[in-house]
Amino acid sequence: MQETFNNSKFNIKTLEDKADNVERLYAEAGLKINPTSELWELMVSAREVSKSINNMVDMRLLFKSFHLERIESVLSLLKNEEQKSKYLKDVLNGRLDFFIHEPSHAKSILWELEVWKKIKKAIPESYLEEPDVVLNIGDMKISVPCKKITSENGVSKVLSNAVSQIERSFEFGIVAMNIDDLVPEKTVLNARTFSEAADKLHSVNMEFLARHQHHFLRYLNKSRITAVVASTSMIIDIHDELPKYNNASQWAIWTIPDLNDRHKSAIEEFKCKVLG
Repeated sequence: MQETFNNSKFNIKTLEDKADNVERLYAEAGLKINPTSELWELMVSAREVSKSINNMVDMRLLFKSFHLERIESVLSLLKNEEQKSKYLKDVLNGRLDFFIHEPSHAKSILWELEVWKKIKKAIPESYLEEPDVVLNIGDMKISVPCKKITSENGVSKVLSNAVSQIERSFEFGIVAMNIDDLVPEKTVLNARTFSEAADKLHSVNMEFLARHQHHFLRYLNKSRITAVVASTSMIIDIHDELPKYNNASQWAIWTIPDLNDRHKSAIEEFKCKVLG
């Protein structure tokens, strides 16, 4: 297994710029954000927090600002994408509060964009294409279905669906699973250091992969899926280092045993470049 940890460098004073950037993206696409929408509410919260004096802020607004920062970080990458309007519309369809765990089309789309962002940073030949994300390694086109897991009981069904998506058109694929909704609702992860936070998120991912390894062996060994990514993102509260609050995410990958040399080489390159 291999894993990677990322945390944002949160800066209150940049929040207004991030809210403005989201509004500008929609305006450039000819779309309006409804003032009663949750996205608008998050933007208003970010602007209020950015104007706080001596960093004295309402924690409720601060956490909403973290949600906005997470959303803006992926929407900003759509600026030159042909399907920009489609994704921007999708993000308006469903809840955007990451503290609330319920099925949300908007958050499923954001997960696709987060996967694309992380992979594209390491492998430029990565695209927003069916089923969700497609990347090129050598002469291979690899499919990455992106799945939000909302229940432990739904993992086998998700894998079955991913298998069918990959087998239609691709030599092989990697399933990217977001398991944010499996941690308790409205939870901030407390840790003394960033390293400790990374270890805690790593444990969440590894325990999930261990619990469902029997599903992976069942579905992956007889299909073209070669690996599963588990990802957890949370707001973290760091006690002994700065900045105190951050958005943080962790990826871990499980790979089926006994891959053929061609697929093993591609997966190793993926892990090396994307997970480091």
